[in-house]
Amino acid sequence: MEEEIHDQIKDLPAFARELGRDRRFRHLDPSRIIFTGSGDSFASSLLAHYLSGMQAFGADPFELQLYPRVTENKTLFITSVSGKTRTNIQLAKRVKGLAKKRVAITANPNSPLEKECDEVIQLQYRNRRTLTSGTVSFSASLLAVASLIRQLPKLDSLHTMERRATEWNKPLWVHPRGSFLFVGSGIGYSLAMYAAFKIHEMLGLPAQYQHTEQLGHSQLFSLEKTDNLLFLAPSSDKKTSETFRVLSKNGFHAYLLKSESRDPILATLQVMFCIQHLALNLGRKKGLQECAFVTDKKRLALSSRLIY
Repeated sequence: MEEEIHDQIKDLPAFARELGRDRRFRHLDPSRIIFTGSGDSFASSLLAHYLSGMQAFGADPFELQLYPRVTENKTLFITSVSGKTRTNIQLAKRVKGLAKKRVAITANPNSPLEKECDEVIQLQYRNRRTLTSGTVSFSASLLAVASLIRQLPKLDSLHTMERRATEWNKPLWVHPRGSFLFVGSGIGYSLAMYAAFKIHEMLGLPAQYQHTEQLGHSQLFSLEKTDNLLFLAPSSDKKTSETFRVLSKNGFHAYLLKSESRDPILATLQVMFCIQHLALNLGRKKGLQECAFVTDKKRLALSSRLIY
């Protein structure tokens, strides 16, 4: 996982340049686009939804199967790193003849999903052939879907981003008896989802994610002062920052993770690096040699049964 985090510094700018040369999907009307995927790919799909100003639709692939007519005359982008997720393949088949075009976003161009779809956007990054928690596969997917909404910025500051992510993590103290809750709005919410997934996979610990607005309505009443609350505000999100301030003032164990970049994609990448280093550092402190999900062979087999 650590190697893949470092790989992003070189791999992402090269992939962004490739995406910039791909003009097949230029000038699409965001309101005629649907993004979908599972796990990390669902988080990147929601990120594209928010990046579009909520014009493009981000949805769970199984729920799209329940309501296939929503894809009618729209371009459906299905993100799946492996291209083997059963629900994604079933969805592509289900909406054939309904969707205007079905596009697979995958690292495996010869996968069953690619063969079922009309076109493919291939994710490009170094594949270290090791099963680990998604890092560069997520960031590459993020860039792929973001490029369909807006022009990608220059990615010449990734080394600085990773250094700052390391610095942000140094003073961070995680309560050993507390669970994790990641909170954000818009793009911050999609990153909160991704962050919770990394805690599940890397550490095998409970983690939840929540919209900033929803936190005070019910979940607040079940929070413990020992819980680890991380508020994600990749852009000028005053609501999330204020909620963090109020809870901190009232004795909750909370941290605020934000970016000063005005570009939403650069801000997203900055917060993403912090999340990845958070999971990595916590894994080191626990003395882990591998991600927790890799060592739990029984549940890993069960996960594969559910997914594939």
